[in-house]
Amino acid sequence: MQLTIPFKVMLIALLLITTNSSLMAANETLPAGILKHHQQWNGFVDKLYQLHRKNLNNHDYYTFERVGGYGGTTRNFEFYREVKYFDRKSRQLMSIIKWDNTYPFGIHMIDLFAYDKQGRVKREYSATYLPSRHTSPSETLITLHYYKGDLHSLREFDASNILLYEQCIEMNSSNTVFSFHYEDIPMSVSEVEKDMQNAYRACFPETNKTAEPYTDPLKDPLL
Repeated sequence: MQLTIPFKVMLIALLLITTNSSLMAANETLPAGILKHHQQWNGFVDKLYQLHRKNLNNHDYYTFERVGGYGGTTRNFEFYREVKYFDRKSRQLMSIIKWDNTYPFGIHMIDLFAYDKQGRVKREYSATYLPSRHTSPSETLITLHYYKGDLHSLREFDASNILLYEQCIEMNSSNTVFSFHYEDIPMSVSEVEKDMQNAYRACFPETNKTAEPYTDPLKDPLL
């Protein structure tokens, strides 16, 4: 097993993320509701990092690295160092971390992937911080995947369990059966246009529109 970053450094990274985020929030004297949101989403990142470390300890893995960045106001094309972690046996992508080169050992983005027994992505977890701000993630995503025959559907939630997006595609043709963004997502099948209702039922055999219990990634049985 190889480690591209010493464990002590990674541990410091985790502590810095939690501590500095909390300090910045405290210094800004944020309203209680917003402070709770920051704490919840930073806690989500902490749990993803714990799972990332667990996967590294439990798998023989290899990595690919590259440096990337942004134009615009950031104007730093070496802003982060992206590391992709692959299971050596299955060649499955376990996680991706973009390390912020301007923020000491800070995570800019983290992605984790959970697979079913058929090797298909069953759940994805992601969090991203803005280049200019590290108080809390600007985006968190919990993506739940469903498979039925040739259909592959997904639902995206944020770490606060708000449903953001639904999509269904035909895998053989890559044709999109339908996609709904936040405000257009139907509350029930009856709200879908009649000629699409059967397709909606087929794409989403699980109709419960919640990310629970996966808002706590540590409860994911596949990870």
